[in-house]
Amino acid sequence: MIHLKFIHKLLIVVFLSDLGFLINFNLLLTHQNRYFFLIGMDWIMIIGFALAAYAIVANDSIQTLGTFIASNSKRPWWALWLWISGLMCVTIIWGWIANGGDPAFGRLSAVGKNIPHPYDYGSVLTWLFIIPPLSLVILTRYGIPVSTSLLVLTGFKGLVAQQQGGTPEAAIDLFSKMMEKSMVGYGIAFVIGILIFFLVLGAFEKRVYSENQNTKDSNDLHPFWIIFQWLSTGFLWSMWLVQDLANIFVYLPRNLSLTALLISLAGMVLLQGYIFRERGGRIQNVVTSKTNTLDVRSATFIDLFYGLVLLFFKVDYIPKLFSAFGMDVPWPEKMPMSTTWVFLGLLAGREIGMALYLRHKRKKEVSSIVFMDLLKVCGGSLIAVFLAFTLPLIANKVVSSETQDEQTAITLKVDDIAESEIFISE
Repeated sequence: MIHLKFIHKLLIVVFLSDLGFLINFNLLLTHQNRYFFLIGMDWIMIIGFALAAYAIVANDSIQTLGTFIASNSKRPWWALWLWISGLMCVTIIWGWIANGGDPAFGRLSAVGKNIPHPYDYGSVLTWLFIIPPLSLVILTRYGIPVSTSLLVLTGFKGLVAQQQGGTPEAAIDLFSKMMEKSMVGYGIAFVIGILIFFLVLGAFEKRVYSENQNTKDSNDLHPFWIIFQWLSTGFLWSMWLVQDLANIFVYLPRNLSLTALLISLAGMVLLQGYIFRERGGRIQNVVTSKTNTLDVRSATFIDLFYGLVLLFFKVDYIPKLFSAFGMDVPWPEKMPMSTTWVFLGLLAGREIGMALYLRHKRKKEVSSIVFMDLLKVCGGSLIAVFLAFTLPLIANKVVSSETQDEQTAITLKVDDIAESEIFISE
């Protein structure tokens, strides 16, 4: 159950995070020669952005910040918050400058798979757009790792296609391409996890595991490890933001003014503070159930290799390589992907590699951990497909119902006019 205390805090953050965005639009938006006061439909955009900003970072915190939070559990939460929030501000501002006002690093404008904002084609966001991030909030509170890219972007694309007179096929096509890229990412990360943590770092992890069994305090470690971990986490965090900011900024216009950007950032920083104060929440179990993840040294290498895999996909080596050899590109450059699949692939490969080297867990136990994580993330993918199909259908029924009501009202008005004319003629 979602606690009232949590809802209260979230509503406060919703208000603060986008107050500047309202001011930036001068409390009034012009659209299709009509004016929409911001207590109307534009609140959907604001609430959607706030929910996405919280839910996506909270759910995906296990990937980028999970090991960082777990291995620094004895440090003040606000110190971790200041470091991560500072890096987030630098990364987003850099993306905004480099991409001409688009802080999503162009991930929403991939060739042939772009996701326009309803304002771009003369429409508005309806209450249905809130359902994907709201579903994500609920799943996060129950500790279920979900692909935020698949869930939010697929649902958003389905509703956009419906508003443009299309079918859910556009959303399913987007889902299939994102899924294809994500599964390739899972496979690459899985192989790297096995090879690195079995062939290269096996002896190192064995020593770490032995020391942890003897309850060695992390304060006894050389300060180098603390610095190395914070730097590797910063590198990973920036690479993750490049991939997943599209899931948050999909709710805002594609080009933001400086004022809107800065105050939206302020809201995201407050959300970060809440997440760090809660130490990641229940979803941290996905990380803490793995071997040595509470150790600073092991967490450092997890963050480093995960960041390198995301860097590989940021540069889009695979489509560029296919294009160089004159082959059909599997997906366009800047295509969004599920970083959750990549992270779980790395953790799965690492867990298997360490089990092969350390022999500290039975094969059945390791298989259970790997398949349970995979089952959860597959469940999230099914929810994404479900929303992609059902949200446009609901939207069509709502539009059809409204159209019928309008036609009925027009018919009644015409009848009234006709009756009035008859009465006057008599």
